[in-house]
This record gives sequence, structure tokens and C-alpha cells, in this order.
Amino acid sequence: MKKIKYTLISLAIAIGLKACWVKNDSQIALKGTFLNESYLTQASATLLSAIPFYCTELVFDRPDSVLVRNGVEEYPLKYEIKQDTCFVKNAYQHQGKLRDLVLILSSDTSFVALEQEFTGQSQPASFRKTSVFKGFEYGLNKATVAGKYAIVDAATQKEIVVTFTADGRIEGLPAYQKFSVCYTGDCVSEPLEASNVIMLENAQKEVEFAVWRFDKSTKRLTISKLAEPQPDIKGERAIQSTLLEAGKIS
Repeated sequence: MKKIKYTLISLAIAIGLKACWVKNDSQIALKGTFLNESYLTQASATLLSAIPFYCTELVFDRPDSVLVRNGVEEYPLKYEIKQDTCFVKNAYQHQGKLRDLVLILSSDTSFVALEQEFTGQSQPASFRKTSVFKGFEYGLNKATVAGKYAIVDAATQKEIVVTFTADGRIEGLPAYQKFSVCYTGDCVSEPLEASNVIMLENAQKEVEFAVWRFDKSTKRLTISKLAEPQPDIKGERAIQSTLLEAGKIS
């Protein structure tokens, strides 16, 4: 009887230890596209080119590598997950040494990236999982200029509605059909003075650079035309005139 009792106690202890071991050894799995929410939160109220970041998207679509996107290029990096921490291997250089980008995982849908050594910021960047069909540019459009606007038609003096959709389409403005908000790369240096830049595309797929500003207090969007490019000079284009001024409806 005592032998059976001791056997049952030993079995219970073994099961308990195994349960603890499984719990301690468990880790969060990452799958899908994660957007830099910290950048998008700042995008509605500041100069986009002045927001520091390591990357805009991290795409976990393979078991051993993550696709890093930063708006200019994309590249795969090896990663390793240990319980609630993900180490993206050799992600950036700091003081002449390659460093891992450390991700602290809250769940399989959100984490923070300890990128302060790279960006010089005091706080880590928050990332959140999204649909692969709605990437960073979709989120950026939504956070900045996307919406319905009322403008007065210069020819008829009647009010018309123009819509900038989150997926980059322009509806109700005959001169342009598509737009793209610039946040990094050569397009940032087009204006003479630091400004937020938007690229407007017409039906012939010709792209025009312009400057945009959204006033939160008046809910008005202003898009200004830049002067023509100067020969042999890249960028440094002054603001020439107003292309569109509209009040946001929704």
C-alpha cells in the first residue's frame, strides 16, 4: 500500500515538473506582417522625414528569416525566438559592431522593437500585426491625407467632393488619379525647405511632386505646386502656387 502511495506521489511530482517545463519552454510564434505603429502615430502631426526608424514593416513569412522593409529596400535576416523575446540577427551596426534587433513579444500580434541604439530615441517602437493586403503605405495614407474633402471648383464655383483613399486613389479630381505620400528616399529632398511631400499621378501615369500640409485645428488640407526642376540640380524646388485647398468632411 505504501509502495503504491509513494508511486502515485512520484507520478504527481513528475507530471507537475513536466507541466512547469512545458510552460517555461513555450514561446510565441510570429506569422504575418507587422507595421511600425509608433511611426504611424507620429505621422499625423509632424514632418515625416524627421521621424527616425529602423524599419516600417517586419514580415514573418518563413520559419527562419524575417523580411525587413524600410521604404527604400527590403532584405531577409535570420531570427531566433526564445520564449517572449525575438532576436533579429545582425540587423544594424553600432559603434563598429553588428547588433541584433531585439523584439519583446507581448503576443503573436504585437511587440516592441528595442531600436534605440539605431534611432537615438528614448523609447522602443511598437509593432502590430496587420493584413498583408494593407501594408505600411496603406496605414500611412490613412494616418495622413486619406479622407473626403470639400473644395470649390474654380470654373463653376460649385462645391465638389474629392476623396483620397487609403489605398492611394484620388476620386473626384480630374487632373490626378493616384497619390503616394513620401516618407523616405530621394523624394524627401525635392522641396527647397523641409516639407511633407506627396506624389500625384495623372491618367498618363506622369508623376508630379508637390508639398502637402494638413491643419488639424481647421481640418484643412493644402497641396502646393513646386517650381520646375532646375537643370543639373537635384531638388531644391521652391513652392510656387496652391494646387488644392480643401476642408475635410470625413
